[in-house]
Amino acid sequence: MSSQDVPAKPISAADSISVKGAREHNLKEVNVDIPRNQFVVITGVSGSGKSSLAFDTIYAEGYRKYIDSLSTKARMVLEQIPRPDVDYIQGLSPVIALEQRTGGGGNPRSTVATVTEIADFARVLWAVCGTPYCPKDGGIIERRSMDDCLTRIYAEAEGSRLMILAPWMTAKPAILREELPRLQQRGFQRVRLNGVIRRLDENDLIESRASSITVEIVVDRIVLKADQRSRIADSLDLAFSEGEDRAIVMVQEDPGWREIPLSNRLACVNCGDVYEGISPRHFSWNHAEGACPECGGLGETLQFQPELIVPDSKISVKKGAIKPWRLGSKQMIIRHNALLKQLAEQLPFDPNLPWEELEPDIRRQIIHGAGQRLFSFKLKGGHSKPESMPFEGVLADLENIRLNTSSEGLRARLMAYQTSSQCAACGGRRLRQSSLNVLIEGRSITDLLAMSLQEAQRFVEAIHTQANYAAVSDAVRGLSSRLSFLNEVGLSYLTLNRPYATLSGGEAQRVRLATQLGMSLVGVVYLLDEPSIGLHPLDNRRLIQTLTALRERGNSVVVVEHDGETMLAADHLIELGPGAGIEGGELIYQGSPTDSFQDTRSRSGMFLSGALRVEKNAPTLRPRSDWLKIEGACENNLKQVDVKFPVGLLSVVCGMSGSGKSTLVNDILAKAAAFQLNRAKTIPGKHTQITGLDHFLSVIQVDQSPIGRSPRSNPATFTKLFDQLRDLFAKCSLAKIRGYKRNRFSFNVSGGRCERCKGDGMIKLDMQFMADVYSECPSCNGRRYNRETLDVRFKGYSIADVLEMSVSEALQIFGKQPRIAEKLQTLADVGLGYVQLGQPATTLSGGEAQRIKLSLELSKRQQGQTLYILDEPTTGLHWIDVQRLMDLLFKLRDAGNTILIIEHDLDVIRMADWIVELGPEGGEAGGEILFQAEGDAFFKGDRTPTQSVMNLS
Repeated sequence: MSSQDVPAKPISAADSISVKGAREHNLKEVNVDIPRNQFVVITGVSGSGKSSLAFDTIYAEGYRKYIDSLSTKARMVLEQIPRPDVDYIQGLSPVIALEQRTGGGGNPRSTVATVTEIADFARVLWAVCGTPYCPKDGGIIERRSMDDCLTRIYAEAEGSRLMILAPWMTAKPAILREELPRLQQRGFQRVRLNGVIRRLDENDLIESRASSITVEIVVDRIVLKADQRSRIADSLDLAFSEGEDRAIVMVQEDPGWREIPLSNRLACVNCGDVYEGISPRHFSWNHAEGACPECGGLGETLQFQPELIVPDSKISVKKGAIKPWRLGSKQMIIRHNALLKQLAEQLPFDPNLPWEELEPDIRRQIIHGAGQRLFSFKLKGGHSKPESMPFEGVLADLENIRLNTSSEGLRARLMAYQTSSQCAACGGRRLRQSSLNVLIEGRSITDLLAMSLQEAQRFVEAIHTQANYAAVSDAVRGLSSRLSFLNEVGLSYLTLNRPYATLSGGEAQRVRLATQLGMSLVGVVYLLDEPSIGLHPLDNRRLIQTLTALRERGNSVVVVEHDGETMLAADHLIELGPGAGIEGGELIYQGSPTDSFQDTRSRSGMFLSGALRVEKNAPTLRPRSDWLKIEGACENNLKQVDVKFPVGLLSVVCGMSGSGKSTLVNDILAKAAAFQLNRAKTIPGKHTQITGLDHFLSVIQVDQSPIGRSPRSNPATFTKLFDQLRDLFAKCSLAKIRGYKRNRFSFNVSGGRCERCKGDGMIKLDMQFMADVYSECPSCNGRRYNRETLDVRFKGYSIADVLEMSVSEALQIFGKQPRIAEKLQTLADVGLGYVQLGQPATTLSGGEAQRIKLSLELSKRQQGQTLYILDEPTTGLHWIDVQRLMDLLFKLRDAGNTILIIEHDLDVIRMADWIVELGPEGGEAGGEILFQAEGDAFFKGDRTPTQSVMNLS
């Protein structure tokens, strides 16, 4: 059926965005009128063309028109930017696209606070209204005028003998021998050298044995009287001039003298240390004046970890339990062996015992050192005598090797035993100590950034009405509005210092959405790609309210979405389909969501009405005697929870967003399992113990992280399918005649690739102040290879043609190639039949990346006894695709594997054998176990948030 045959409500041309003849990717001459100033949802099965219509057509044309409005220089590259394949689009307003992608790439400096401008507002607030305190003694740092200084001096008893000194320099004796005579020439008579008053005309004034000498000029000696105020002021002024705004007033007492430090700059009222004036950059970890000097503002440093240094505790020290001490040169290994032998004799301990059988205190001394205790070590050959020295431990020795070795190879190998750990200098707070000691209401700026969004909003609201902050009312108002918007979109559990790169695709999109809300734009077309990802159904309702608020402001909100509740809340529903890839790309429904219930062409309408639902096509299994147990989990917001999962079943962990699901499953269980079963170098989160891992042979974690950071990575390369395709093309007749090997068909090496674009198929255009734009390579027309390579064909298709095929198309072509067909079939089984084999990894959603990883594991020979951990695998899936995915997971379960899923999808929760729910809310209000039992028992209660939602649905 063509899109012209679909009935729809008549929409005025003036009130709609009219798209005519859209042919981008798999779209088939789609004609659609999208109503303006309404909440519109575009839905359909995965790969039906939703993103092609919303982003590759509507947004691409909006971006192109924006470029056209710029200067002539910017427009010079316009012709190189490809125009979307569409006849025309009318009625298009400025477009803002909020796509589903993970946070800030690999930039560890970006946080939730920085990308939402909350950090910028907070810096202004602390710079203007913060009270600085001295890092040394906690005294208030303030600027004193001359009158303040004189008032402080006249607080002493009248008649006191005073000396006014100016700090001058600290230098070596050789330098001072040249500088001190110049002081005498300027009229000064006395100085204080390392605390001793000396006359400048004395002989042997400088001691040659001193390594350095601190010099203070004696500016004046005076008795404190009322009529001496003018003289004291002049002397102080001279002292400030000579001492770089610092002076020391010495008051004679019995016995000795008492010092009063003074300054006319910012200085501590107790110790007199002088500090720079405070500015917003002192609160930025991206600026040298604010960043911690130890970690450079990252909050983390690479540190050696005891768990990685002794990876196998069943090995003895003599046989190499301390693994990194087996690295390096032969001489270094001999030295370490001799050190351990002599250490064993003197601590003492048996070096033949397994590491785990040594006394805990012995293990601690070997790793961390034995304090000030002296040992007699002979580490040099020949007739050298033993040396008496402390043993600083393996950690200190490895750090010393890392810093001093000239071998980059050794330094790189040692990195395998290091992990990013909290910086000891700043405690992970990123800023230098002087910045951390500027307080508002008793809190530093890092205290604010360590708060959850909900806590931060309460703090800002508390100071909003106070008159003390009237001077920065705009900054306080900006903080308040952005925090309010972030809480509205269901992110109240996030902390402001959460690294942006660690956010899920849905979280990152909602952060950007909240930023847009803070801009208060009107007349804009907002395009969003599944903003409900990662949200509990209760949080999703608040998101829908936010989207409708955007609409009420006079904006058009177009959302690509699979969530049923979001569809029902929309003003207008557009469905593409009927299938994925070449079977999709048609407009099969447009109109109100409720009208879709009766429309036989709408596949989503059947699920929305309840006529169809995802079914469990597998028997429900009961827990046996084998359990996987986590005890005392207390990482992040988890509150000493004990959790158990039945071995051999499909379990689901659910709960409100931020309740601790990912912490429990990914940060504790997955890392501990990978460390024990796969020998991975990962450190699990805080917990007491995990039992039951001996039931598994391996663990496979399938998360939403990208399958590659480069556009060169794609589904074919990640699943190793491309290796088999290259082997196949190398066996073609023409390839054999020309002597082409498999490397000829790789776009990563020279020979067969296009050298103009280096095999990328695209040329990067530098857009100066905007994001880089990629245009098709004019030499190879985006096909990546040179002409000679493309001459080689299999069934009439070149290697470039194959990369442009969808999985479903390739399955038809290579169906008789067993190894290739097997991998293609597993990709199709997880709902990725529409994905192109050569689609760049950077353009794949988190859900697509996860299903590609799952297909890679499924294509391997199943051995059973594997623990599969999945993080929201239904991301980006239509109900039809969810059905296929669940059928596949139950097959895995029935093959003897254990499946553990973090999920919000109610259909997946309904089908689980075992359910664990955390909550009751997110952040500090979460982290507790609300329910853990068989799935059947879950539906009999209504105490938890998920139970209440499921009972309503």
